Amino acid sequence: MHTSRVFQRLTERSDSVSSTSSCPSTPPSSKLWFEPPNIDICVMTIEHREQVFELVLDTFFRDEPLNKCLAFDLPTEPIEFAELVISTAIEDQCSFVTIDVQTQKIIGVILNIIKSRSQNIDKFHIENFRSEKLRFILNVLQHAHGTLDLFKEMNADRLLHVVIIAIDANYRGLRLTEKLIHASLERAKTEFHLQGAFSEATSLYSAKAFRKQGFQIYNEIIYTKYDAIRLANLAGEHDRCQLLAKQL
Repeated sequence: MHTSRVFQRLTERSDSVSSTSSCPSTPPSSKLWFEPPNIDICVMTIEHREQVFELVLDTFFRDEPLNKCLAFDLPTEPIEFAELVISTAIEDQCSFVTIDVQTQKIIGVILNIIKSRSQNIDKFHIENFRSEKLRFILNVLQHAHGTLDLFKEMNADRLLHVVIIAIDANYRGLRLTEKLIHASLERAKTEFHLQGAFSEATSLYSAKAFRKQGFQIYNEIIYTKYDAIRLANLAGEHDRCQLLAKQL
């Protein structure tokens, strides 16, 4: 679980880091690297937990459009969900981190979990979470699937679910999102023999990142049609949630 030290750091920065955070919901930076840093991509393990937890709360839950629109109480409100995703991702061994070799700092992460058709217990069931805002978002994601059965569509027993991608703002422009998705798909296919992968893209930029890796749109919902009052601020470029998937 998260340590008190990490939580204290996040709390102290809660009002000051929003202008420096980044995730696939944020447009690519125009920054040009004079000399790109040496970056390593490796499978996420339990040793990475603390840095990943801090990065995800510092970036994804600040920048992702639905989280911003509903004004999550940061860093407290997403902790329960973030811890569960990270723990499950570590267990499933199909997530990746990018590390700045010089500083040994984790600068990017993709959190993936493996979903099974025969799975009896859903740890991520909406009613398992205390936060009403989080339950609202999970309902939005569920509606993005509609009545579609991806296991049937892709003739698959197991699928890779890309849940969260978070990138340190200081390392934009290095195509880290693309590299993390590619590494995940390769491992899912060659090491775990999964038949497909999917994600709910909640912004224009995350959808573009997946499309570049060959994902196709299977379904979508328009935010203001789902809830014209609570999601009224999402009528611009981040106006929809798309279910994207790819056969492996």
